[in-house]
Amino acid sequence: MTDITIETLIQGGSYLAIFSLMIANGAVSFPSSQVLYIIAGYFIAQGNLSLFFVALTGALGNTVGNIILYGLARKHGRAFIARMKIFPMRELSKVETAFRKKGAWFIFIGKLLPAIKVFVPIPAGLGKMHRGLFAGIMFIASFIWSLAFISIGYFFGKSSDIFGRYAIILIIIAVVVILLFYRYINSPAIANEIEK
Repeated sequence: MTDITIETLIQGGSYLAIFSLMIANGAVSFPSSQVLYIIAGYFIAQGNLSLFFVALTGALGNTVGNIILYGLARKHGRAFIARMKIFPMRELSKVETAFRKKGAWFIFIGKLLPAIKVFVPIPAGLGKMHRGLFAGIMFIASFIWSLAFISIGYFFGKSSDIFGRYAIILIIIAVVVILLFYRYINSPAIANEIEK
């Protein structure tokens, strides 16, 4: 899906289009939420959309998509995730235990990082995190995410090239979070929990 197609959909479908596109983004990470919000931010600056309703409908749609992915992981468990080939089977028990112990902080931070935000609902579902807590964190993080990229579109225009200026910083932060999480799931505390 091209940037122009996203722009056309937003022009034609307004908030309903944003809501629907963000459901897809939350479930399968497509289309790009960064591009969508930058374009929406441009339309807000032109007076065609409301910042509050773009952020609200986008965050709600993304949360719904995340809940779908979370529900699949929670219902079908490790076997389902193994078929997706995202996590090796030997790591799934570590991930599940880690999210039971300190999952809220990890999913909140992870949801704000482009490199890993798509995977966040999976370990939360495997860890059987409380549905209400999961949905609440997803909504708050999605709302914050939307405001950040709406602001880029509002102040700098609808060109998605703007995102490239910030990509390296976001990637570095994402790598640090991933390394910290990997270190945590391989810590003695997790290993001892699994052996119980």
